[in-house]
Amino acid sequence: MRFLPSLLLLFLYVACSPTRYTKPTEYPDARINFGNGGGFSGMVTEYVLLDNGQLLKKLNQVDSFEIIATIDKNQTRQIFDNYSFLNIGSIVYNQPENMYRFLRFYQQDTEYKITWSGNQYPEQYPNLKIFHRNLKSIIPTSK
Repeated sequence: MRFLPSLLLLFLYVACSPTRYTKPTEYPDARINFGNGGGFSGMVTEYVLLDNGQLLKKLNQVDSFEIIATIDKNQTRQIFDNYSFLNIGSIVYNQPENMYRFLRFYQQDTEYKITWSGNQYPEQYPNLKIFHRNLKSIIPTSK
């Protein structure tokens, strides 16, 4: 009987804690993948922002991700709203070179993908530069 309050608290904690996703492909709602790759090694660095605020980073070249931060829900909502407000989904651009950057937006069964060369943002899409830089700003700096 004396363990009952502790057991009840543990149950409430587990029941109320948000689901933590480490496989973005299993996430049912909107997500934004972004990153860069290419060069001599061909290495790709990929981040995924889920609309629940979880920020994941892809580990090596396998389909394994780790949660590296949880972004404030208001900031997360603002990022997803900016995607629409800045009209990023209407951009059709796929011109990678040796070094490239990418942005992908997934919602339900829809995917929007933009790929461009290195640090050279497409001049005709200034909103892409603004949006991408905002995304990069949420990545925690290594200690």
